[in-house]
Order: sequence, then C-alpha cells, then structure tokens
Amino acid sequence: MLVAALALVVNLQIVARYVFEAPYVWPEEVSRLILVWLSFLASAALIRRGGDIAVDTFTGMMSAPVRRGFLIFRDILMVGVFLLVAFHAFRLVQAVAGMPLVATELPTSLLAWPIVIGSLLIAFHVAVRLATGSASTPVGKPV
Repeated sequence: MLVAALALVVNLQIVARYVFEAPYVWPEEVSRLILVWLSFLASAALIRRGGDIAVDTFTGMMSAPVRRGFLIFRDILMVGVFLLVAFHAFRLVQAVAGMPLVATELPTSLLAWPIVIGSLLIAFHVAVRLATGSASTPVGKPV
C-alpha cells in the first residue's frame, strides 16, 4: 500500500512538472515521509521473516556449538542496539514536536516516529527469535 502511494505521488509530480509545467510543492515531502515509513516498517518485516543481511563466511566456518553461541550473542546485541535506537529516536520525536514541515505543515515528528516504531518492532522480532530458540538458525535461513 505504501509503495503504491509512493508511486502515485511521484508520478503525480512528474506529470505536473513535465506535462503541465506546473509542479506542486508538497510531493517531495510526502514522498520522503512515505519512503521513511516504508523503509523502517519493511525492515521490521524482513527481520520477522529471518531475512537479516549478513556475511556468513565466518559463521559458516564455525563449529555448530560455536555458531549457535555467536548467533545468540548477535541477537542479544541486536535487541540492545535497536532498543537504544528507539530510545534516541523517541527523544528526537520529543525534540521536534511542534515543528512543522515546510510544504505540508505536517509535524516533523512524522519523520522520526517510523524510527521508533521500526526499531521497537525489530527488537521485538529478534527477542521472539531468541525466546523460541530459532537464534541458532543461520541468518537468512527459514526456521
């Protein structure tokens, strides 16, 4: 749905600019908002499916017990990092509260909320992976 909205806004701007020679001011801001939301929500969905981006050269050379321990450590570290990112992103939301975007006058915090939500979702999905014991599954491999 967000991809379709992004395509619609960008194509509307292209038509307005090149066909009617009367570009709108707001599509750049709206497309930026959609792209930021899409990026963070899609990242959380990717993590949920086990599609973490990783170079598995070294983990592939490890013995099974060492690899399992390393992957558990990786997931614990990921939970911590994404909770820290969510915390600081929430502080950013508070800092920009009341500041409007230039063209649309929407709250600037709409650019920071997806970082909070996406980071919390990623931390949650990785914590679920740890709790269910699927942390020992190599990155990118379905459970």
